[in-house]
Amino acid sequence: MDATSMGAAPGITGRVDGRARLVFVLPGQGAQWVGMGRGLLKASPVFAATLDACSAAVEAELGWSPRRRLEDDAPLTAVEEIQPVLWAFQVALASVWLDWGVEPDLVIGHSMGEIAAATVAGALDLPDAAAVVCRRAVLLAGLGAVGAMWAVGLGEKEAEEAIGEDAGLVCAGVLNSDRFTVLSGDPDAIARIVEPLRERGVFSRRVAVGYASHGPQVEPIRAGLRDALADVRSRAPRIPLHSTVWDRPVDGAELDGGYWMENVRRPVRFASAVRAALSGGGPVLFVEVGPHPLLVSAVGDAIAATGAAAAPVASLVRRQPEPETLMAALGTVYAAGHDPDWSRVRTAGLPVPLPAQPWHGRRLWIEP
Repeated sequence: MDATSMGAAPGITGRVDGRARLVFVLPGQGAQWVGMGRGLLKASPVFAATLDACSAAVEAELGWSPRRRLEDDAPLTAVEEIQPVLWAFQVALASVWLDWGVEPDLVIGHSMGEIAAATVAGALDLPDAAAVVCRRAVLLAGLGAVGAMWAVGLGEKEAEEAIGEDAGLVCAGVLNSDRFTVLSGDPDAIARIVEPLRERGVFSRRVAVGYASHGPQVEPIRAGLRDALADVRSRAPRIPLHSTVWDRPVDGAELDGGYWMENVRRPVRFASAVRAALSGGGPVLFVEVGPHPLLVSAVGDAIAATGAAAAPVASLVRRQPEPETLMAALGTVYAAGHDPDWSRVRTAGLPVPLPAQPWHGRRLWIEP
């Protein structure tokens, strides 16, 4: 689970003046919805081809195809299905941006979204990335329903103060912004922590997940994951990659099996990664690469806190026409000073309703 936000922000596009640095942010679990990808499968040969390549890599691991799963109307509910499908979707969506000549200056992944981020950045090839997402998801599914996660309207320091003596049972697992944190750990301990917060009027909401990640509940998979990912090889990324595990840029070689255990066990330091991206000077445009915006709210919090000249934009929005939504996002990128390769932007003309003939029943000629 990756409680990446407290819901999508009302505004999904922003604007910056001047040529902006581009940052791709790839969300974790939670953005999935029935029907996602179908519009792009029809409209984008690049999306379809990349999704097929990712599907082949997943099928080699698990024996089923994410593409066929996207074409199914059954909701994605099991972690061993959700995570491989989201990984394949995000990599395919990023390939459309890259094919358009829109290449980011930096890539940031949120929890399981880091697997897709490492793939997009070039630190993992498709077979190795599929091995990470598939083998880990199977082990996580084997944990069963352990632990709980609650989103609370507190910053990291306030959240740790609220946890207090329960620090051995609960941790601040997802650090999205200075205003929102997700607690992860023992359900009874979290209930004790949340009760006084709710009495004080602090935002508190249980996250619907099958297991608690970024906390002690995932420790049982450590040995199994180390063995399962012993053959995974990573390399230097082609595009700079900021780790939300170590909260710093990574050289790629460290993204081995041990890293992907820490990725699901340690806190997600997304807020710090966004602040680091904002500290480089000049305007910044954050492009969320996923089927629905989960991170624009957290990015917006960091922008507001720092006063930086920056904005987020979502690639897609749940149940909105995908080609049109993605083209609107491309318009935002263009307005931020980036010229795509228009010869690669393949889109058919959209039908426009013609105006009706305004018959008014008036005679406009002179009778003899």
